[in-house]
Amino acid sequence: MRNLTGGRVEVLPSVDGLDVQSGKDASFDLRGIVIRPHDSFEFTGFRISDAEVATFRFGSIEQSYAAKIGKPRNVGVLGLAVFEELAPPPPPPPPPFTPPPPPAFGGPPPPAAVRAPAPLPGGYGPPAPAAPPAPAPGFVPAPAAPKGLGTTFGERRESRITSTQFDRATPKPAAVLVIRYEQREGLRALGIDVDGLHQRETASPFPAETGFAKPPPGWKG
Repeated sequence: MRNLTGGRVEVLPSVDGLDVQSGKDASFDLRGIVIRPHDSFEFTGFRISDAEVATFRFGSIEQSYAAKIGKPRNVGVLGLAVFEELAPPPPPPPPPFTPPPPPAFGGPPPPAAVRAPAPLPGGYGPPAPAAPPAPAPGFVPAPAAPKGLGTTFGERRESRITSTQFDRATPKPAAVLVIRYEQREGLRALGIDVDGLHQRETASPFPAETGFAKPPPGWKG
């Protein structure tokens, strides 16, 4: 992800409906990675510490991280939400300068006033999240959908972040990108006619952002 703007942005990515920082259902309420102006950041895996991630690797739906924690519903979609930073208020004007009184005859002059520079903010990046929750003992994953493509919890690799302060300009993102992925065999197994199909409509990149309750199967109102 490359920030082409002149201000900082916060980027919140999701894979298979999961927040890549925490492993929770992706939601706009979670926090992401802060990218400085004209800088970039490479998202390479599910974060397990402030220094490492578990690499994104393609695999079957059954092998996907989402299926292994019992959430295969949104396998096959990537999401990216971008938040702009709230502009800070302008600094107050400096107080009017008052010249010091002249020194007394024969005495030392008073010390000159010195203005210290404001401290610079340190570091950038989101707070380091806790490692994604592990399945409880005896946990049995929910049955997966027909054969298809998913994203697995791969090998460790280095990816360092630090903490910073970031105030969003708006509660909703300024932009949302959705990328759907699937292999032909998986679509055929789902009974979908792949001729002329350009995107999969059933998976949500941010499933926690559903506005209303969905009726259960068979509900007639």
